[in-house]
Amino acid sequence: MGVNDFDANQEKLVQKAYDLMAEEYDILDDRINPFYVNDCKFLDHFVQRLLPHWRGQIVLDVGCGSGLQTVQFASRAKHVIAVDISGELMRKVQEKLKPQGLTNATLIQGNATQLPLQDSSVDFVSAYGDVIGHIPDYVRAIAEMARVCRPGGTVTIEYDNKWHLGLLFHPADLWNALTTRRKGDLRRWTYEYLNHDSKVDLTYKTFTFPEMKSHLNRHGLVVTERAGMHILSSLIPEHIQDPPKEKHPLKAYTVKFLQAIAQCDFRLKQRSPFYRLAYSAIVVARKL
Repeated sequence: MGVNDFDANQEKLVQKAYDLMAEEYDILDDRINPFYVNDCKFLDHFVQRLLPHWRGQIVLDVGCGSGLQTVQFASRAKHVIAVDISGELMRKVQEKLKPQGLTNATLIQGNATQLPLQDSSVDFVSAYGDVIGHIPDYVRAIAEMARVCRPGGTVTIEYDNKWHLGLLFHPADLWNALTTRRKGDLRRWTYEYLNHDSKVDLTYKTFTFPEMKSHLNRHGLVVTERAGMHILSSLIPEHIQDPPKEKHPLKAYTVKFLQAIAQCDFRLKQRSPFYRLAYSAIVVARKL
């Protein structure tokens, strides 16, 4: 449902939620959560597509989660700095790096609004996953990413799109979006833990592209590329793509259908007007 403000203790709520989520962060597969799997495949594509911008360079992975992108960066980058608010997720990152003998990573448990790095000290900044939307002071977080990126470097961010086809299933969110002019709104995300008999409700911020572009431009970041994720798949009800625990595992034919929709979405990812109605979006920007 639409909400008017972030929770007063948003940072602590997010930290606790992802600490509890850490043990099940990587066990989601096509039979459990196709939406999550398709999201990861899309992000992996962009990490590899942007390889010329970060290979042999210093990379900052903001909101690194369990390290799905961190490990990819570490395999070819000069050095990787991974930052996340969750200590348990940072532990999962270390568990991924160690078996592969990757020692060129620095792990920092911290807040994206206070990056402990010098100005212009990294070449490539990535903030993939639902990172920027969980941060109440997202403006400062973007400013921090721009500050630490060197001139000529790259900043790429994934964000939740304000307008997407799935709003048809959520009249309250649709109304809130219609009454919020020229900028994104706040919404609730409910996550049902697989290993705990509990759920968590978190507030997150959506953005319009002009709004995100404005924040980036304000800090010397010029958008060079944009794409949308989960375009047609947004028309599939969430309880099918992200089913409750009692519905696991999904039927094989359901998985194949959702995979086919995901392939169509992938082909439409940068085609106008389709990407404008994606569930989430990626922007790639160059630091002036």
